[in-house]
Amino acid sequence: MSKRNNEISRRNFLKGSAALGAGLVAAPYLFRNASAASRDRVTIYQNTVADSINPYNQSSGSIYGNWQHVIEPLVELDYTKKAWVGVLAESWEFKGKQWVFNLKKGIKFHNGAPLTSQDVVFSVERMRDQKGGSLQASNFNDVTEIQTPDDQTVVFVTKQPLAVFLDRLRNRFIVSKVAGDKYGDQLYQNLVGTGPYKFVSFQRGGNLVFTRNDDYWGGKAAIKEVVFRKVTEDAARLAALESGQADFINAIPVHEVGRLDRHPRIRIDKIEGLEMYFLMMNVAYKPFDNKLVRQAVNHCVDASAIVKNIFDGIGYPIDGPVGPHVIGSDPKLKRYPYDPNKAKALLAQAGYSDGCDVQLYYSAGRYPKDREVCQAVAAQMVKGGFRVELISQEWALFWGQEGVNGGKLSFYYNNRGSLTDADTFYDQYFRTGTTKRCNYSNPSFDKIIDEQQMIPDTKKRIALLQQAGKILMEDAPFVPLYNLASIYGAAKNLAWRMRPDEKVLGWDMKII
Repeated sequence: MSKRNNEISRRNFLKGSAALGAGLVAAPYLFRNASAASRDRVTIYQNTVADSINPYNQSSGSIYGNWQHVIEPLVELDYTKKAWVGVLAESWEFKGKQWVFNLKKGIKFHNGAPLTSQDVVFSVERMRDQKGGSLQASNFNDVTEIQTPDDQTVVFVTKQPLAVFLDRLRNRFIVSKVAGDKYGDQLYQNLVGTGPYKFVSFQRGGNLVFTRNDDYWGGKAAIKEVVFRKVTEDAARLAALESGQADFINAIPVHEVGRLDRHPRIRIDKIEGLEMYFLMMNVAYKPFDNKLVRQAVNHCVDASAIVKNIFDGIGYPIDGPVGPHVIGSDPKLKRYPYDPNKAKALLAQAGYSDGCDVQLYYSAGRYPKDREVCQAVAAQMVKGGFRVELISQEWALFWGQEGVNGGKLSFYYNNRGSLTDADTFYDQYFRTGTTKRCNYSNPSFDKIIDEQQMIPDTKKRIALLQQAGKILMEDAPFVPLYNLASIYGAAKNLAWRMRPDEKVLGWDMKII
């Protein structure tokens, strides 16, 4: 956890709290004197809640948190240790083109059926069923076969050795095959999992109700009932929290933090999120085909000033190509120091002694305060010798084949959400031929990415990813900016544990 997070924890939390379990970012329980939340029920208002009864018909961090109350994954990431831990899987082994998983014994579904390897196969088949509405099929593109030697063993066979397969399994939840055989097309209306809560109801538009599974294999949760409501308007969520209608809300705007901090019955909690924001340069276009120009851009941008002045200090400038929670991050790497004079010198060395004209693209309203961010970036770059034209586009045009994914934009502001492994970002954006988003190519970088994807030893993988990160910082095809904070509001008598992945989990809550 970052120094800033520690400072926040010292200010907001009582000492002496213990972690609630493996695989989560530890944060203490919290208190308030006035009663608000019921001891039996917690009502949570989120700006995004599952809007489909199909748990595989989405790919959002907060929505994964909704469904994880009922259905669980084989593994998940311990963000503190940056290591994978088992949930339904007791152990696993990477053996060339095979990943072998041993399931925990004694786990039962809500219908009493034991968890077996057949449930895993059944669930993966559901995830791969794009015609059935799944948006998660691509996670198994490299899987050629799934073997079940016995009821407790699952073997995934891949096209080539794939060390990053655990990341592909993150948020891939297991449902009951027995229930699937019984309910058929009505399975999701009768969702049966192994989780700490049982499915009660779903209302189109984003209302979910779960009730506690008193026989949960991991221990009974403190809260009996968890209710999620989808409320997209910030003002409506804030009003619900202040009135006591909601016990917990997410996505508090930064300009409301100071006011709510003074509220006698509300607590504001912040944690560094996993969404990374950056400026990408497409090296297929001049002047970004010149490394000196790209380095000059990096020296122009003061991410700390942007966080301070636009996000009221509620953000975390990134040192290196990925944030600190990410597997493969390198604490030794530092961002380019803000130095407009150095930028001018580099531009002159690159042949742009009279300055350099560039266009910066963004999609206004897509990300928090994106217009203000790009205006600030443009003003900073002017001091470094650039002349910047800002161009806002509708998201469909910006992101589509006429924009980023068609390789048509030379310089743009974007983000990468839910990033847990550096390979995901490096492979997606910078590996030769993978994408037109930036057209970057470096044979040394490619070789490292290929090598680390086949290495089972996590420490060796991380060392290679750190080497790849050094290459990216030197070649400078992009400007890493910051992770923003996830900002939550809670009744002061509601204890919970924060996570950087936007999941809000009822079994990590307690009424004091």
